[in-house]
Amino acid sequence: MYPRSLLRNVTKGIFHRAFPSNTPTTEKPVCNICGFRLIATPEVLSEREMRSCAICGSTLRFRAIVAALQSELDDDGRVRVLARIPKRKHVKGIGMSDTGVYAYFLRRKFDYLNTFYHIEPKLDICSPARHYLGQFDFIVSSDVLEHVDGPTGRALGNLRALLKTGGILALTVPYGFHETTIEHYPDLYEYRIEGEGANRILVNVTEDGREQRFTHLCFHGGDGSTLELRIYAYGDLVRQLGEAGFTDIRLHDADYPEWGIIHRHKFGLPITAKAA
Repeated sequence: MYPRSLLRNVTKGIFHRAFPSNTPTTEKPVCNICGFRLIATPEVLSEREMRSCAICGSTLRFRAIVAALQSELDDDGRVRVLARIPKRKHVKGIGMSDTGVYAYFLRRKFDYLNTFYHIEPKLDICSPARHYLGQFDFIVSSDVLEHVDGPTGRALGNLRALLKTGGILALTVPYGFHETTIEHYPDLYEYRIEGEGANRILVNVTEDGREQRFTHLCFHGGDGSTLELRIYAYGDLVRQLGEAGFTDIRLHDADYPEWGIIHRHKFGLPITAKAA
């Protein structure tokens, strides 16, 4: 990702002389993850998936979800540079395949564990291990749930089960403001991916034994479990979060140009919710 020596310098504060405050200058926006000035153009900063910090490699999505999490964890609701906040090791968090861009700093500042579906430490959100239940003050789930098969309500319910009462879920998924969630493969049951590259197909056997074959698959950043299964409808998502036991559901659509958070498109913005 980026050199460990550079990360050590950042976290030890060697570069704080250049940027001495958690309040950015008005000349250039500052990355709210690593604390360095962002030299990218506003057009690049506002691209959700484009790496626009030359130091840590943050994207708009990464900066926005960290800002949303901070605004809920901090009593005053302020956004600060994650690399510079005081350590709060009494606050316990868990990530779902979080990027190392911010997972590194979350691990240094909190009692935080990043988990994965296919390697240790593992978390299967469809069937989480019992020792995870009710243990966490916050969860970060960024662009994961659109890849999880099975009923969407089950995954959301399990996210609630991981949290302590009052714990915070910081979530992003692809969503739009259409009427209902779009399930690309509504009869998904037993399935596999065949072929390679653009010729890959999804072969599904439905619960009643019918074989289905799908082409033109959409993968996010890789193969296999990164297959996009759905595009959420925002209203559906809010309703299902409520049914899963969440309250104080908040869409974080405000711009923070001083932190390089400029939303040109209002789709897939961070959502936070509190475990009721």
